[in-house]
Amino acid sequence: MLKRTAFLFILFSIQILFGQTSNEKTKTSRFSVSYSIGYQHLRMGDINRYYLDTFAIPNNLFQQNIRHSMYRNLELNYQFSSYLGIGFSVKSNEQSIKHVSPIYFMDDIGNITDTIYSNNELGVRNNSFGLSAQLDCGKLIDHFAKRELMKDWQMQLLAGVTLNTMYVNLSSNSSVYYHNYAYFQPRIGWNTQVKISYPILKWKSAQLRLGLTLGYQHAKTKQLRTDAADWVVLGNYPITADFSGFNAGIGLSCEINHHKKQGSVSPSRNAVYLDIFGQSLYGALVYERIQNIESTGVQHGLSAGFMFLNRIPWDYLRVFSIPLAYNTYFDFNRRKNSPHKLELGVGVNALGIRHFDSSVSSKEQFLFPSARFGYCYHSYKDGLLFKATFTPALAGLVRESFGDDKMYTNFGSAAFFDAPAFPWIGISIGKTF
Repeated sequence: MLKRTAFLFILFSIQILFGQTSNEKTKTSRFSVSYSIGYQHLRMGDINRYYLDTFAIPNNLFQQNIRHSMYRNLELNYQFSSYLGIGFSVKSNEQSIKHVSPIYFMDDIGNITDTIYSNNELGVRNNSFGLSAQLDCGKLIDHFAKRELMKDWQMQLLAGVTLNTMYVNLSSNSSVYYHNYAYFQPRIGWNTQVKISYPILKWKSAQLRLGLTLGYQHAKTKQLRTDAADWVVLGNYPITADFSGFNAGIGLSCEINHHKKQGSVSPSRNAVYLDIFGQSLYGALVYERIQNIESTGVQHGLSAGFMFLNRIPWDYLRVFSIPLAYNTYFDFNRRKNSPHKLELGVGVNALGIRHFDSSVSSKEQFLFPSARFGYCYHSYKDGLLFKATFTPALAGLVRESFGDDKMYTNFGSAAFFDAPAFPWIGISIGKTF
């Protein structure tokens, strides 16, 4: 499966480098937004072993481990050729189980003197952010068959990498005690899926499609633990958050078809794109305008972005960011305006973080510069924007406040990293117009 994923990314990279030029006659670009729900199989570890404390809580606290959940998935896809495209997805799946167990109090000779009941709950959740390559298998089938076999049917194969933010919450409470253990761990994973869809409504430049999906997700953490050694079972930490498994669902997608003709549009000075990680560290939605897009030498652009996350995907964080940047683009082909460019730039980012994981609320405010160096694909006409850049964060201002009275300001750290500079990377995908 990993070899197949790598092969798809190689195909995607080749298409980015050589698949589109500024003198194409006619091209159809497809942008689609889809929302789906479905079933996700899970592989959680043996949760019961975690409660192997026979003096307080009986074994087999939960009658069964979590093996199933429902998921919700939002996808943005852009198909820049007849066969290949790229997409970004946000997927969430969660599940919980509850169990009530008796706890007996005994005297010295073994008689039960009192009974209380423990209410126990196990909750798991995974928020997954994915970047994937997309292959239109239906078009390939028509190509090799030399006729339209699929017609209005569409079959696509998607494969890519994901950032998974996984949570496990274990709680037990009764009239005499309360225990709550919350775990969080981010992890890089991957996913693949096959989508089959058929249009149920058609308009002049768009269509609504009903589809089925079947896929596999790999999202697994290392074994989780707390600082309380009393909860170690036989020298091991038995809880493993594993959201890996097969999934199947049904969804709706809105596909926008836009036909372009040579000379019918002006050069694309503007761009809107989603920054994944990048200058603002957490990512942002960015607008950029290039001042001299017709130049075959150095092009100059200004960009501004915005990002706000409130307890998503982190239950204990609120994040706000405004990245500003000045970028220069150097054409690889000096004789004509090529979409392939070398990007150099500098920027400044205002970042605010509020923590909710302690009894005393704390805030952090950062103002720090950053640099940009990398590859940019900027369509000369209305089309695709793609960036892969190295964006190190540099030393700036840091202000921390705890409660209402204490506030500290210092200079020298690159955002929340305890270093004057910290290496970082970013991937951007969007549309020029």
